[in-house]
Parts: sequence; structure tokens; C-alpha cells
Amino acid sequence: MRAAVLAMLVVAPCAAAQTLGHYIGGFSGLDNGTSAPPGFYAAEFGLVEPVNSIKGPNGGTVVRPDINVGGAITAFSYTSQKKILGGEYGLAFMVPVLNTRFNSNLFNKSAQSAGISDILFEPVNLGWAKGAANYTLNYAFYAPTGDFDPNSALNPGLGFWEHQVSGGMSLSLDKKKLWNASALTIWEFNHSKLGEDLKPGPIFNAEYSFGRRFFKYQMNAGFVGYASQKLSADSGSAVGSLTQGYRDRGFGAGGEWKFTDIKHRLAYDVRFEQQYGVQLRTSGQVVVFSITYLKMTPPKPSK
Repeated sequence: MRAAVLAMLVVAPCAAAQTLGHYIGGFSGLDNGTSAPPGFYAAEFGLVEPVNSIKGPNGGTVVRPDINVGGAITAFSYTSQKKILGGEYGLAFMVPVLNTRFNSNLFNKSAQSAGISDILFEPVNLGWAKGAANYTLNYAFYAPTGDFDPNSALNPGLGFWEHQVSGGMSLSLDKKKLWNASALTIWEFNHSKLGEDLKPGPIFNAEYSFGRRFFKYQMNAGFVGYASQKLSADSGSAVGSLTQGYRDRGFGAGGEWKFTDIKHRLAYDVRFEQQYGVQLRTSGQVVVFSITYLKMTPPKPSK
């Protein structure tokens, strides 16, 4: 699935943590700089994120909760044969359902929350193929469709609009195109929260991968990782005194396995990443798995 379609909602912070954006670090991986070829794609994603600590401004542990965040995400995307600026044009739509979400400055480890979260719309996805490289450039936005109560510790939604711009590249490293590397950057620009004087600062995310293909190019397996950094501090009267003026960050690294069954038009993906170097965020692991239905459109015959 395209990198932007892999975008999903992050676990929002609590206690001494800051309000994060909608993108969850580590949700893209191998081939994340490549847009899907022309066709229709329907995917079901699963997310499991065990949270074992909440980090303070200097990376020290503030709270050790025992919470597992889970989610199911349904995504649809379409890549046309129409070209814009020489790149194939596509669009996407995603509906996530989460079982738990923390709210900044409030924490109750016994609280529970579930429901439809903020929906992603991606009206622009462009992809180019140039020799051994593929490029992608995307624009998406999140609408605050999930339930959000600023007085509640846990919410399915984050309660604000967000614009997201991403761009990346995938590269084949040898003549047989077995070894591959990719990189993707995601920029998040947030509006103020609904019903609350708090505006999350802009966030920069960078994701990377290095893998090798097997079984007649049907499988790709390798190393993946990410880095996420808030570019400016949250603003507004609702910003907590413990986090005011700080910029949260986080890193993660792990492995991924992907397999594409062309005969049955199905693709499978499993990714695990351990988070580290976290400040003012929840910390733990990220496990993402998915199954995608592929209905690729054959290219038009050349004249």
C-alpha cells in the first residue's frame, strides 16, 4: 500500500507527555517511497502498541502504565493511469477504529475508550518511476470525526484538524533489483483543538528501510526505522506547566516481512519496531500487520 495510506493515528500522550499528531512513527516501512501502480486497493490494518512507560522532558520515566493500545483500520485507495506533472495520480480514504487514546495532562490507567477515530482523506498522491528509483509526493488531511472530550483522559479522536505532506524515494541497489532501500518524510501541520485553547506544534517524521527480495520478488524482508521530532512547542493556555516550552521526540527500529501473492491478488505485511530515545511521549513497541486486496490495472497497450 502507498506510504500515505499507511498513515494512521498516533497514541496521544498523557500525564507529563505532549499532544502528538495523527501520524504514528513506524507505520510505514519497506518501499515507503513508492506509490502503488494503477489499480484499486482495499486494505485492513491491525495495530498493537504496548505502552510500558511515559517519558519526561529529559527522557526519564515518569509513569509506568500497563496499557495495550489496539486498532483496526480500513483503507481504500485508487491509482489512475492519469498523469499530473509526469506522475501517476491517486487518492485514498481511511477509517480507523481505536480502543484507547490518552489525552494530554490527564491520566487514568483504568479508563477505557473505543470508537471511530479521526478519518484520513488523501486527495493527492503522485508517483514517478525513473530507472532504479521510485518517487512519491502526497497531501492528506485528518478530519476530527472521532469523539473527543477535553475533560476525558481517553478519547478515540484527537480533536483537531491536521494537514499532512509527505514525500519519499525507493531505490533498487543492484542490477537484479533484489536489494532495496527507501526513505519517507512526513510533515504534520496542526490546527487548534476543538473546545480547548491548545495548538500542537508542527511535527517532522522521517522513516527509512533496507531490505532484500526473495521468492521471485514476491517477498521483501529487512530492517526499518523512524525518527520523529516536534519542530516547535505546543501553544495555548491549556498547555501543561510541566511540558510548556518543550518539544517531544521519539525513535524506533525493528524488522518487517512483506509477501505479495499475485495469483490471489493479496498482499501480507508484518512490522515490529522498538521505541527508544523518547521524550515527552509514551514509549513501548509498535506492531503493525495488514492484508491488502490488489486489483491492479494492466497498462494501456502502446500504439
